[in-house]
Amino acid sequence: MVRKKERKRKKPLWSRFLVAIFLIAAFTALGVYILTLPIWEIKEVVVNGTRMLSDSEIRALAAVPLSENLFLHDFSRTKNNLSRITPIRSFRIYRIPPATVLISIKEREPIAALVFPDRSIIIDCEGYILNRNTNLTMNIPNLAALPVVTGIESEDISGIEKIDGKAARVIADIVSKLSRFLEAGRLQLEIGGLQNVSFLLDDLLRVKVGDDQNIKIKMEVFGALLPQIAGKWDRVEYVDVRYPDNPVIKYK
Repeated sequence: MVRKKERKRKKPLWSRFLVAIFLIAAFTALGVYILTLPIWEIKEVVVNGTRMLSDSEIRALAAVPLSENLFLHDFSRTKNNLSRITPIRSFRIYRIPPATVLISIKEREPIAALVFPDRSIIIDCEGYILNRNTNLTMNIPNLAALPVVTGIESEDISGIEKIDGKAARVIADIVSKLSRFLEAGRLQLEIGGLQNVSFLLDDLLRVKVGDDQNIKIKMEVFGALLPQIAGKWDRVEYVDVRYPDNPVIKYK
């Protein structure tokens, strides 16, 4: 009987280990070579999501280094620069092969204009000052329609990034509640040191709110009173919701 050929002996473990090491090194070297090819050098920076801000200014401030490697650059400086731009609520940086960086911006929403004798500032619902950087171009489409706020001292906002938190909450609560009750109309809000808050609607209807306590409840009470004075604003001297359990409509 002819003896079958002996099966090939398995290669020694150390031999297979060397082969694995060689393959890993080869693939690593190939990967490094591919990633460092000139084709991956950054050549273009694209900014999207901006409405108020200038794309060109954001690109300049982001300071993305052209000719750097798209995949190996960490963008730490760019992230730090963008985080300092107050009108930007959030951002994300995307690597788009072969040579493009995409910066996607989400801007803060302007909610009111604070007016002072020598200037005005635009804030969002958290009180962040959007036009704080005078070297940054801001194009606010609805600027003329923003509620006008007075009663905050100019010295109180000098050099800061956002206004007092209580004042910001009062402004946001009143503006957001009125947007539910009324169509777009001119609103003039007097903060009164947070002790004597009041507002004027369409230069006709004066509403006394009082201190900064229970603003949301007071605005709900005001909303419930609106049907009683519909079409009669010119005959109303003021509406008083300082004491929400006992609101007053004072006629002329």
